[in-house]
Amino acid sequence: MKQILKKTLCLTLTVLMLLPLVSCGNTAGEEATKIRDDELFTPDYTDTVESETIEISASTEYQTIIGFGGTNFPVWAGDLTEEERQTAYGNGEGELGFTILRLHIDPDSERWADDLETAKVAQDAGATIMASPWTAPDDMMESYEKAGEDNPIRIKHDKYAEYAEHLNDYVTFMKENGIEIYAISFQNEPDLSNSGWVSWTTEEIMDFILNYSDVIDCKLMTPESYNYDKEYYDAILNDEEALEKIDIFATHLYGTKVSDFSYPLFEELGKGKELWVTEMIYPNSTSIADKWPEALETAEHISDALTVGNMQAYVWWYISRFYGPIDEYGDVTKRGYCMAQFSKYVRPGYVRIDATEEPAEGVSVSAFKTDDEIVIVVINNSENDYEQQFSLSDMSFDIGYIEAYTTSKTKSLARTGNISYSENSFGYVLDSYSITTFVVSQS
Repeated sequence: MKQILKKTLCLTLTVLMLLPLVSCGNTAGEEATKIRDDELFTPDYTDTVESETIEISASTEYQTIIGFGGTNFPVWAGDLTEEERQTAYGNGEGELGFTILRLHIDPDSERWADDLETAKVAQDAGATIMASPWTAPDDMMESYEKAGEDNPIRIKHDKYAEYAEHLNDYVTFMKENGIEIYAISFQNEPDLSNSGWVSWTTEEIMDFILNYSDVIDCKLMTPESYNYDKEYYDAILNDEEALEKIDIFATHLYGTKVSDFSYPLFEELGKGKELWVTEMIYPNSTSIADKWPEALETAEHISDALTVGNMQAYVWWYISRFYGPIDEYGDVTKRGYCMAQFSKYVRPGYVRIDATEEPAEGVSVSAFKTDDEIVIVVINNSENDYEQQFSLSDMSFDIGYIEAYTTSKTKSLARTGNISYSENSFGYVLDSYSITTFVVSQS
C-alpha cells in the first residue's frame, strides 16, 4: 500500500451541479434532516497520507439492515425520561435516530406497564420493538445441579407450556396497550446461568421450540447466547422443523473474536431468517463513554458485526448510562455519536453493498444503498490524516449531491456538505481518530 506524504494541494475536481435546499422529517422512520449548501467543498490534501482508493460496487449486495438501537430496563436502570426518549428515537440535530427498542419481559406482569411510555415514543417514531426475558415467575423455575456453577436455575420441564403462555400474555398485554411487539426471544443469555437468570441446554431449547413455541403470537427469536455460542444455533439450523419456527437468530458478542463473527452454516441454511446482535457493551462498561479515541472502538465493533458477521441489527445495552449512548445527564456521548454515524443514515431497509473494507492501516469501511442514495461509513482509528479517494460503480442513479458527517475528539456529527466530485468519484480527508459518514444522493 502506498503511503506518500503530500506537500501540495490537489487540483479541484470538476463541479457538475449544485442543488437547492432540501429538508426531511426527524422521526426514526424517516431520513435525518439535511441542509443543502450552495458553497462547494474541495478537500485540502496538504500533509496527508495517501490511502488506497475505496471501491464501492452497488451491484454486489449483502444483508438488508433492520436497524440500530438500545435497551430500556426500568427495573434495573430506571425508565428513560421524556427528553431521553426523544434524543434516542428522534432523528433531528443532536438526536441518535435509533430504530430498535429492546424491552425486558419482567416475571411479574404487574411491571409490564413500566415500559409503555418509552415504547409508545419509540413506536410512534417508527422503531421496531423486541423483548427478552431474564427469568420466569417463581413457580415455573427450579434450582438444579450443574458442575462448576452455584445454584443455577431453569424452567421446570413440566412448565414449558405455562411459560410459553406467560410470554404470549406479555405480547397480548402490549398489543392491548397499543404496542406491537415485532419479536421476542425466550431467554436472555441461556449460557450465562451464573449471573442469576435462567439457563437452557441445547436439548431444552429444541424441546421448547418444537413443542411449545407455536402459542407465541409474534416473530420468535432464538435465545441470545452471550458470546455467540454456535452450538445453540447449529442444532436449530440442522432441524428443518425447528428452523421453520424461528424467525430471527439473536446473539450477543461479549468476548467473541471478530474472526468468529462469521457464520457459514447460517449463510448456507438460514436463508430468509434474520440475524441480530440484540445486546452489546463495547469496548467496556468501566470507562465513561466520552473517552477518546476509545469510543471509536464502539464504531469498529458495529462495522465488524455488519461486514464480517453480516448482522442486520445492532442493539446496545442500557440507552442511558455513563458508558452508553446517552449519559446520566441526558447528553449524547461520544459512543452515542459513533453509533449515530450508522443509525441516523443507515436506515431500515438499506442494503449493505460491497466496499474496500481496509484501504489503509487503521481504516475500516462499510457501505449501504437504497434506490436513490448510497451511504459510506469510514472509521479512521489511526494517527494519520488520510487522503482518501472513493470510486462508485454500478449505481442506479446519477450523483447529485455528496455530504459528510464526522465525529472525532473535537467534532460531533460535524457536517460538510456539497463535496466536489467528478463522474462517480470524489475525494476527502479522513481526520485522524475519526468516523465519517458519507451520504451520496440523487438529489
